[in-house]
Amino acid sequence: MSTTAKHGTRLPVKMTRFALFTGILAIILLVIAGPAYRLQVLPLLPAMLAAAISFLLFGVSFIVGAIGLLAGGRLAFERSRAAIPVIALSLVLSVVAGVWIARGIGTPPIHDVSTDLQDPPAFKNIVALRAAADAVNPVEYQRTQSIQGKQLDVSNAQRRAYPDIRPLALRQSPAQAFQMAHQVARDMGWDIVAALPSEGRIEATDATWYFGFKDDVVIRVEPGPNGSRVDVRSESRVGLGDAGTNARRISAYLSKLRQMAAG
Repeated sequence: MSTTAKHGTRLPVKMTRFALFTGILAIILLVIAGPAYRLQVLPLLPAMLAAAISFLLFGVSFIVGAIGLLAGGRLAFERSRAAIPVIALSLVLSVVAGVWIARGIGTPPIHDVSTDLQDPPAFKNIVALRAAADAVNPVEYQRTQSIQGKQLDVSNAQRRAYPDIRPLALRQSPAQAFQMAHQVARDMGWDIVAALPSEGRIEATDATWYFGFKDDVVIRVEPGPNGSRVDVRSESRVGLGDAGTNARRISAYLSKLRQMAAG
């Protein structure tokens, strides 16, 4: 290969090496941020900032690395083999971040979702756990929230964003429905705090996989017109909004319960 060609690949190779360094730094930040918050080594805001920076760096790593590989041709590929897996991983994680952000765009800034907006199921046994964990959000259902000095009607915001979050009617008796509701809650991997057939109430706690944010769930099973009725409420302990997490949790739970009842 001519000297001119070699000189022409210097910048692309430098770009791929920069992408390698940036990608490794992003991986380190991503690996540290969530667990550090879960272990209470980092406060929430620094941990979230570290995670946000990591995804930004993943984007930079992929863009710069891809340009370097394309511009440098075969020689750049040969000299940058160590960078290629990191650049590919940066693409994957950039897409994951994009999907997560897209899922949160347009969701209302609410953190408490219920199938029954007139009489939401009430937390009882979990109240002490939330108090011990210094949960920021109140355990009582808040019908309005102050957003930048304006009052948001939480119920109306939920109806507009999640019209499918409704009570589930089952043909089974309340006792049978309670057993199924309890089993599905365990199948979801939730930590069961209370299961009281006499009251038709199940309380549980779920945690997001990365930061480990604690969200609490209460399930109410009562007699219905043709069998039983199941209501579910899911509330985050911290955060003004939840990017749709509570609604997706309820939707997934009701879907599994509906399938079990149909089977």
